[in-house]
Amino acid sequence: MSRRWVPASGIALAILWAPMAFVIPLLPGLESRAEVAPFYRAHTDLLQAVIMCVSVGYLPLLVFLGGLLERLWTEAGEGPLPWVVFASAVMFMTALNVALGLDAAAALLFDSAGSQTTYELHTAGFLLAAPAAFAGVAFFAALAALCFSGAFSRWLGWLAVAGALANVGAIGGVLSLTGPLNSGNGLIGGIALPLGMWLVWILLASVTWLREPAAVASAG
Repeated sequence: MSRRWVPASGIALAILWAPMAFVIPLLPGLESRAEVAPFYRAHTDLLQAVIMCVSVGYLPLLVFLGGLLERLWTEAGEGPLPWVVFASAVMFMTALNVALGLDAAAALLFDSAGSQTTYELHTAGFLLAAPAAFAGVAFFAALAALCFSGAFSRWLGWLAVAGALANVGAIGGVLSLTGPLNSGNGLIGGIALPLGMWLVWILLASVTWLREPAAVASAG
């Protein structure tokens, strides 16, 4: 039976989540307390549309992860690494889901709750990225090992190595609300690069998967 719906789901996920990757760098830094509430006031509709797209994107994400786990089992055997990939992805995306809920609350409540509450909800949402950083590292490190073992092309393994390194930086978000370590849009601690690596890897792996001969693709 064909499994091409799995990589198709990965491409659908990348399309649905792409707006988030573009919006995150536009957000005011966590040190910009005075700018957060005005940003939500000016961009409420945009933020709600992005959160809606990401929420819908969880459906193709779960389809892709299920198919990815099946492929990794087929290509690499039933060792621990496929489970590390799946479990770390679920952990990382659960943290993202909670963060989205906090940002949705900030967008809905900024008129009635005031600037301070909006800032606190916004900050809490992005600080969730820091504790989840090493779930991202585990995901990409296990993927890299599996790619180098033949589950995917070796170049996707090297891309996974880059993804692991990008996710290491996000742990810096627990140290500061300002500068390059802040988890809002800091150069090191920010979530944009780690999350962007998830989308890039899933998109390129899905396109590669779709282009494989039908017999190979259906085995994954």
